Amino acid sequence: MNLINKALLMGLGVMDITREKAEKLVDELVKRGEVAKEEKYKVVNNLLDQIDKHEKELTQKVSEVVKKTISEMGVPTKDDMEKILRRLDEIEKKNS
Repeated sequence: MNLINKALLMGLGVMDITREKAEKLVDELVKRGEVAKEEKYKVVNNLLDQIDKHEKELTQKVSEVVKKTISEMGVPTKDDMEKILRRLDEIEKKNS
């Protein structure tokens, strides 16, 4: 069963999958005899859990790469801009 889930994940890539789509995929595996009918919902839930886990990992990795790239380019972050705006407000208040 683990091998089947890995194959499905590889085939799906980062595709967003709904429970309905997962059930259809597992139904095909049941028809082919690769998954026992009684295991269907267990396999579907396991598949969805794995996809969710991989999606979160991918999102985190992409976020890290984007942050690193922005930092290397010297582009100010949102926090940097907020600090600048607060400092500007302080200077304007002093000059008023």
